Amino acid sequence: MNRVQDGAEPTEAGPVPEVRASFRERAAEAGRRAVAVRSNLWPALLFLVLIIALWGRPALGDWAHLRLANPGDAESFSFYLSWNVHALANFVNPFHTPNLYAPGGQDLGNAISLPTVSMLMAPITVLFGGTAAYNTALLLAIWLGTFAVYLLARELTGSLLGATAAGLLMLVAPYFTGHAQGHLNLMWVFATPLIGYLATRYVKGTLRPGWFVAWTAVLVAFTGGASTEVLVTHTLFIVLGVGVVICFTRGEVRRRSARSLLWLAAGGAIGAILLIPVVVAALQAGIPTSALNPPNLYSTELTNLVVPTRMSEFGETLFEGVREDWLSNDSENTAFLGIPLVLLLGAYAFATRHRFSGAVAAFGLIGLILSFGPLLTISGINTIPMPWMVATFVPGLDHALPGRFSLFVFMAACLLVADAVARRVVPLWITATLVAASFVLMVPNLSSMGFPTPAPISEFAAEDLDDVVEPGDNVLVLPPGQYGPGMRWMDELDFTFVTPTGNGGGANAPEAWADPVARALFDRNFDFDWDDELLPYLERIGVDLVIVDEGSDEWLEVTERALGPATEEIDGVHVWDLASD
Repeated sequence: MNRVQDGAEPTEAGPVPEVRASFRERAAEAGRRAVAVRSNLWPALLFLVLIIALWGRPALGDWAHLRLANPGDAESFSFYLSWNVHALANFVNPFHTPNLYAPGGQDLGNAISLPTVSMLMAPITVLFGGTAAYNTALLLAIWLGTFAVYLLARELTGSLLGATAAGLLMLVAPYFTGHAQGHLNLMWVFATPLIGYLATRYVKGTLRPGWFVAWTAVLVAFTGGASTEVLVTHTLFIVLGVGVVICFTRGEVRRRSARSLLWLAAGGAIGAILLIPVVVAALQAGIPTSALNPPNLYSTELTNLVVPTRMSEFGETLFEGVREDWLSNDSENTAFLGIPLVLLLGAYAFATRHRFSGAVAAFGLIGLILSFGPLLTISGINTIPMPWMVATFVPGLDHALPGRFSLFVFMAACLLVADAVARRVVPLWITATLVAASFVLMVPNLSSMGFPTPAPISEFAAEDLDDVVEPGDNVLVLPPGQYGPGMRWMDELDFTFVTPTGNGGGANAPEAWADPVARALFDRNFDFDWDDELLPYLERIGVDLVIVDEGSDEWLEVTERALGPATEEIDGVHVWDLASD
């Protein structure tokens, strides 16, 4: 208590001036942050304009019927975006669809069906359809990842120009170029740099623990609903990142960094609670006991660090001979940094010695080593064992494809570029030149990527399909599954009919593949004995109609040999009515 002298007037309590000073400091900080928020608007708009120009332009003329992907997996994700909205609107289980692989249906518990992304895209899906939702989701994922790296870089370096440079590189990241070809679930990586941004603000004292926990929970829940693989592997790297910061800092920063792990754990726990429906569905579907893809075939190829895939604007013909021996495909070779960026990082490392650069470089180096997978691959040859060999024996991590960790290497490189701009340790004109050269080398070659894929609703589907198909019919549409129009047609008719084909499922193969005919349909195996096997299969699973889309000459020949002449032909589409036989 404060003492009052005899005869003196009471005075204010001692702590009040300090409280007022603290209030003034907080008010000043709030004012500075409001200015910073406003200054973030033009980089955010710049990134959006560039993403639309570089990534979205092939589909701008017909957003609902030209898909920003190559044929295949993207058809499945477009279906999922529509299916989830339909399921929730009709109060049915979104984690099981009767519409694929009828009559048993398909379990979606481990099928990366994007429930959280579907909810985010629901207005676009309802108004414009699954393809428009897919395109919007793809560009949004790239923009969120770009802006999250920008925010983290600005919070760490305080440089608007440096953070913008980091964001510009991120929007052409080879990881995005690789997985934009159809892996929509893997594009939602913004949570990791955004959690880094939140953690940095917490350590600085500009973000309260409650908000830190709340935002972390939301980000964890959203990411888990987009991809459990991204959630698991990115959680590993977030914890690794905090550990690196603790090792490279000291004093109050180290103590608050260590304390942030508790708040991260709390946010993660709340996020896991929000994810209970997804977790329960995955457990009911069954956790796979073996890895779907061997990690040693999907690891970072050492030469890919300086040799681009043909998916970059200047990589289609460059180094073609080097790429011939790579083990993985273009989607998974995402480690490209390029010579200009490597030179800039080398010059920066030579000129800089401080804890920040050491921590970020250590994080990137660890990510690189882990991305090499169980064996270091050089020009397609597996050589010496690497640390990730141990992870292949850990349940859950044994399913991860280590080549995808190259994303963390690239994010670390972006942060170092931002710091190089902020500190001017390399002359700014040299930094700008090398960043611009790196950007140009990484610009995606959309034609080589197969963009865009036509996803039309044909005249037949728009005008005649509902006259041919009765609600509840089991319809085999050829080409089958995700390689034909049948999944779009179901969306067009609000999922009123079912089909005996589908996609590859997810972590678990569809149960219907136990039937060799179902697997041959998915594989589009024209050497299969269709003449003897197709009709018994159709009778076995209760198919009512077979429809061969226009222009599908190979499937038309297969079907005519197995079933005879079509019942009717409408605008080049052939229909066999088996129910009337």
